[in-house]
Amino acid sequence: MPLTVFFRNFVRDNPTTPAIHRFPQGVAYFSAGRWWYSGVNFGGSALAVPIDQQDIKTLKSWILALFGDREPIESDYRPGTAYKRISLPLNTGGSLHNTIDARAMTQSFVALKLLLTKMQDAFETVEPGQLNLQTYGHKIRELLLLAAMEVEASWAAVLKANGYTGDRLTTRDYVKLLAPMLLDSFTLTLRSYPEFPGVNPFKGWTAQSPTKSLGWYDAYNQTKHSREECLGLATLERAVSAVGAAAVMFYAQFGYSFHIEDEKRSLIRNVFTLNVDYSMYPTSCYIPDAEGGIKAWEWELLDYSFPVT
Repeated sequence: MPLTVFFRNFVRDNPTTPAIHRFPQGVAYFSAGRWWYSGVNFGGSALAVPIDQQDIKTLKSWILALFGDREPIESDYRPGTAYKRISLPLNTGGSLHNTIDARAMTQSFVALKLLLTKMQDAFETVEPGQLNLQTYGHKIRELLLLAAMEVEASWAAVLKANGYTGDRLTTRDYVKLLAPMLLDSFTLTLRSYPEFPGVNPFKGWTAQSPTKSLGWYDAYNQTKHSREECLGLATLERAVSAVGAAAVMFYAQFGYSFHIEDEKRSLIRNVFTLNVDYSMYPTSCYIPDAEGGIKAWEWELLDYSFPVT
């Protein structure tokens, strides 16, 4: 029997639907001998499914009757587990604090802090507006190189933490992080420069073309190896996208629910506004293995099983 079942909520907009059932996506999971349910990334606590027989057929009948989903999705995800250096939304209230590698987070934040400072220094010379998106130069190239190298370091660190092995990692390996870390669901905007277009650094990243499909990374790769011929590829737009990619990798590893007085919260949010489209990955979340979310701070860390090519 599967331990987790995801379902859509087709009655959320019905005026008679209670507030606790207004979530767009829901999940049911088996824990402590019975089924529990909640919204996905909706907050609150899990509730016991009011069925006498705790089998999958009875559960699906209840989901259909209450939420109208005829095709709920069974999952082999085991509640109470989380993957190393991969932060996902919680189905209920809780915390992933105990899953975080504090040393790795501190090092990553220091690197990101330096990148944000360098980017803001560049903005003092080149205004980040529509007219300057294609502006390029040596300092912008430097920012692009440093940011892309930080992203590469984060990619490699996540794979290594999860036991992924390889003699020489390339984008053919790194692209495997796209879906597990929800990378293309993140969009960033420059808080102080509303004219600058939103940055979705991993949009369109494909396994078929893992280098070329990331414009900022392809530019980094070319200008790194051939500065004289490819300096013009190191544009302000691509450099900002690369810094945005570093910020996304930080969020995707360590989350973004920092205390209001934490420098990590204030520094990043003073530069970028973050939006995450969770609807792109409706079955990606972590679920506490406890009735009503009682043990919402206890997790078993696992290696993510990346495909081998």
